[in-house]
Amino acid sequence: MRQGLRIVRVDQDDEPRVAALHRRCSAAARWHRYHRAMGDPDTYLGPLLSRPQSVHLAVQDPRERLVAIGHLLPDEGDAEAALLVEDTWQNRGLGTRLLKELGRFAVVLGVREVYGVIHPDDARTAAVLHHSGVPLRTVPDTGSATTVRARTQDIGLALASSPTRRAWWQRGAGRHRVSGSSVHSWASEAEVQRVLRHSFEDASPTC
Repeated sequence: MRQGLRIVRVDQDDEPRVAALHRRCSAAARWHRYHRAMGDPDTYLGPLLSRPQSVHLAVQDPRERLVAIGHLLPDEGDAEAALLVEDTWQNRGLGTRLLKELGRFAVVLGVREVYGVIHPDDARTAAVLHHSGVPLRTVPDTGSATTVRARTQDIGLALASSPTRRAWWQRGAGRHRVSGSSVHSWASEAEVQRVLRHSFEDASPTC
């Protein structure tokens, strides 16, 4: 990624750095992430980062400071994706890139659908979803938010056809096959652990 940025996996051991990212973000940025006012991040990040089967990816600058984070949170066969980007780093493609990498994990973990909750005034997240290249469907909620859902099958097909980076299974690293209109998964436990340990560091994000 440009400017010496890297995408790395984080967990509860990185809670101080994740909390520092939250404190640098504006109240509006945190509202769009959590959809409500949040208190001290030290009170809720521990359970979030240690949630079983969850995946947390962050963008790290050359000083090892986290400037954006994305979460993939399991939910009864589906998974919720959520993003938080530091205000000074917004509109640089970091959210788009994190969402793409979370999509890779969704495919290898075999979830049915990935969903996110957005507010009508959240133009940045809407732009990230627009750039995903994945068919989406919206489910209006009873409140002001809207749930946006994508089939993992469609995410796999979009990743396989991406011109900027081949999916990891296309490089012979696993047993995932993209064929026709379906994604067939035979990932072994070792392969899942491999992709969970993987750090993504390559070309700059494009949107």
